[in-house]
Amino acid sequence: MNQPYLHPAQQINQDSAPKETLYVTGLNDKIKLEDLKFVLYILFSQFGEVLQIVMKKTQKLRGQAFIVFQNITYATNAKSALTGMMVYDKPLIIEFAYKKSVIFDRMEGKFYYKQKQQKELQPTLPTELVKEKKQKKLEDKLNNNPVFNQGEVNNVLLIESLPPFVTEIMLSELFRQYPGYSLIKLISARGLAFVEYQNDDQATVALKGLNNFKVTPECQLKVKYAKK
Repeated sequence: MNQPYLHPAQQINQDSAPKETLYVTGLNDKIKLEDLKFVLYILFSQFGEVLQIVMKKTQKLRGQAFIVFQNITYATNAKSALTGMMVYDKPLIIEFAYKKSVIFDRMEGKFYYKQKQQKELQPTLPTELVKEKKQKKLEDKLNNNPVFNQGEVNNVLLIESLPPFVTEIMLSELFRQYPGYSLIKLISARGLAFVEYQNDDQATVALKGLNNFKVTPECQLKVKYAKK
């Protein structure tokens, strides 16, 4: 027998047990769906891999989103940290979803077998080549570490190589999470932005937290101290 349809607002009253999927309400539906989805991805993916964000333009689902994490721990941590956070002038209302996302059904069975099979078929690399790859990975890690970042420590950060779809509001929602945030100035034509904090220490915390942060799977933020 098919279960009756439950509006998402009813789902949270049925079962509050932790799940990989979070149900977010109270979102500002005056903001473009793409912009809102982007900001949600930035915020929630800090707590673990986000597999999917489901948002609809329909009247029933406006101002709502489902955030699907890889596991329950990520979802629980995100719920605890982000509940009540102001996003586009609206506080996030977060609950665990009523049902487990169907995406996990797709990740089982043949999908898993195919992944495992592809991994087993990968050629074994020669020992020297493996060492070379590990060394390069270590060098990249050191070069990208904020401790080795060139530039004199100060309270203004420079973000470089920004993709054209990034807006000032998006960046503001991301950087204002860190204490001491003052203002941001985006120069779209040059693909860069300046973010000011109240003091050097606060700027350093934000730099360490957001340098190399993935705003999308293909795009990382490049943050360093601005020249004065």
